[in-house]
Amino acid sequence: MTYHDVAAVRSVLAIPGFILVAAISAQRFKGKPSPKPTPLHLIAAAAAGLWCYYFGALANFYALTLIQANVERALLFSYPAMVVLFSAITTRAIPSRSTMVALATTSLGVLLVTGAADAQLSSDQWQGIFWVLFCSVTIACYFMANGALTQNMSSATFTLTAMTAAGTAFFVHHGLIMGWLQVELPGISLWIMLGLVVFATVLPLFCVAEGIRRIGASRGALLSTVGPPATAFMAYLIYDERLTALQFLGTVLVVLSVGVLEWRSAYQKAKS
Repeated sequence: MTYHDVAAVRSVLAIPGFILVAAISAQRFKGKPSPKPTPLHLIAAAAAGLWCYYFGALANFYALTLIQANVERALLFSYPAMVVLFSAITTRAIPSRSTMVALATTSLGVLLVTGAADAQLSSDQWQGIFWVLFCSVTIACYFMANGALTQNMSSATFTLTAMTAAGTAFFVHHGLIMGWLQVELPGISLWIMLGLVVFATVLPLFCVAEGIRRIGASRGALLSTVGPPATAFMAYLIYDERLTALQFLGTVLVVLSVGVLEWRSAYQKAKS
């Protein structure tokens, strides 16, 4: 399968999952007061989904054909810095010193964990770098939209609206450009794709949306930097891949930085 196939099939197959989880969420909170989104709010949520999970996903999958995966992951996780920057611009407030320190140390940790600092990039890979950074911008915009719009709708409604828009765009795009009859998912490939849809798309995105609704875009973005260390640790457990000293140091940096930031936040909240 090409990167077009993977992106399109994942997005389209995920739509029923988003509908199911949103229906379960609505049933749980039936009869309880909940924010009612306006048509403009729903259009904004759909636009966020198109921007990040259609245009951004296409850019990221394409970039992976041009640059190494470790470099892509390091560049992709520049989005927390973008979220902090965008938040500072929109709120006209300078981020706290602890947030800036945590941002710097987690960024360094991600760089060490992915091994991107050791990569030698050729001139023809700069295009790939551009597309990954573009994807990072779309993720940052999605986090910002999530934080703003979930004040006017539930996180389940936001995610369903955003991802249905992205999935529909992929369905039309792939049908026109590639053709759905060309897609084949024999045997194990189908189960891998279903696992990708459920455990790497539907459930995580609902969790992210609800988390951002509760703690805000900036903290949500910083907390998400535990992803690369978690990936490295799982590779060690499942595939017996050995962590280098620098990767171990990067993991410790990310986990400690996020832990200290959350501890300070909880401490300040308790004091107030």
